Amino acid sequence: MFTLPPITEAPEGGERKAGFEIEYTGLRPRDAAALVIELFGGELKEIDEYEVRIEGSRLGNFSIYIDSVYLRASNRNYLFRDADLLKELIYSLSELVVPYEIVTPPIPFSQLDEVEQLRQKLKEHGALGTRASILYAFGMHINIQTYTYEAEGLRDLLRAFVLMQEWIKEVIDVDLTRKLSWFIEPFDDEYIELICRREYNPTLAELIDDYLLYNPTRNRALDMLPLFTFLDPKVKERLPEQKISPRPAFHYRLPNSRIDEEEWSVAKEFNIWTLVEKGALNREALRELADDYLEFMASPYWFIRELWIERVDEWVKEL
Repeated sequence: MFTLPPITEAPEGGERKAGFEIEYTGLRPRDAAALVIELFGGELKEIDEYEVRIEGSRLGNFSIYIDSVYLRASNRNYLFRDADLLKELIYSLSELVVPYEIVTPPIPFSQLDEVEQLRQKLKEHGALGTRASILYAFGMHINIQTYTYEAEGLRDLLRAFVLMQEWIKEVIDVDLTRKLSWFIEPFDDEYIELICRREYNPTLAELIDDYLLYNPTRNRALDMLPLFTFLDPKVKERLPEQKISPRPAFHYRLPNSRIDEEEWSVAKEFNIWTLVEKGALNREALRELADDYLEFMASPYWFIRELWIERVDEWVKEL
């Protein structure tokens, strides 16, 4: 069951939304598309057997494809031309390590249970997740529409997330394959210390500048580049090597997609994000946790991450 964040209204008004990018294997796109249409309606638009769209469903448009830019439709004809046997061989081998990805439209918070229904349907029809093979390093991304465009609110959201990142890794139980693949780089200590200082009260431009200085990459568990590019289009010009699509959303990158496991759910992962927002909005408690972090990092025990995880666990229980 989804637990919603404290603020469910978007800055422009109306209900906030969240979109999901879920990696899996075991079902080719046209088979997964049939399940989407069974649940939500819509019309299948097949580019080929490795890339499809579902248009006009009651939730919006879905995309399902093999998650490799080199194997997507725009490159396939060049790579394979008419060598059908070679093409099938390469795709069959790719499916051992390269996942398929299903991308949902932005879904209103009040309808997020629909995503869990889709996950369950995919599981019932043979979709496999991260732990089905040591070769699988599958993830899930959630694009959560922001509740604020103000610098102070975005600073607090970032502050809450960086203070909670070690705790989040612990509670979501990151799969060993993901740990070994160096999937996501954490925010570094220097940046965390900067945004945890009580005197850190940047303007929006300063907040973006500092973020780009310390994090000129999309490789963060909380990727703020899409949102910052939405707020300031020049961000894209400043990071030409990064593939950034501007959108008014937090890009929360999870290292697990355990789609086939009964005890796992999309809702459980989303609910951890809800705790981040609750922490961000409890400003005084957040300031105290930030003070504790700076004190912890100055102590002789700064390298014992378990001590900090225990502190955050206590803090979360009080939210």
